[in-house]
Amino acid sequence: MKKVAVVFNGGTISMKVDPKLQAAVPSLSSEEIMAMVTGVEGFASIESFTFSKLPGPHMTPEKMLELSKFIKDILDRDDISGVVVTHGTDSLEETAYFLDLTINSEKPIIVTGAMRNSSELGYDGPANLAASICTAISEEAKGRGVLVCFNDELFCASEVTKEIQ
Repeated sequence: MKKVAVVFNGGTISMKVDPKLQAAVPSLSSEEIMAMVTGVEGFASIESFTFSKLPGPHMTPEKMLELSKFIKDILDRDDISGVVVTHGTDSLEETAYFLDLTINSEKPIIVTGAMRNSSELGYDGPANLAASICTAISEEAKGRGVLVCFNDELFCASEVTKEIQ
């Protein structure tokens, strides 16, 4: 069975509403998020890593470089077939493109997140994560550079943009 590394990096996918603050804040652990992703254990084994719990607007070029090095170290392992990275959507496209420029690997790298936090109806984080994991074990994803997975769609990191409608 293929092994996928899931690198948790904050964003809406890790948020829930804090009743005192009346705002969504990063508070879900990697274990809590993965517990909501059902069915993937039949297709891949998962190894989780927590890189950060940053909201998307807090991602800096320095953090992107750290993340790139972190992912490269994971990809160097023979037992890892691919990497999925969670990320806040405010800077997801920039980080995905940065990773595409700085990591040269045949192994799939999939960046995903959520548009709705876990306190909202229709929380999309677990579905996006499941689709990303399935993409990371796919033979068709090899050698395609960094991909972004949202709403059951795949995008090349060099082409993706966030549109608010």
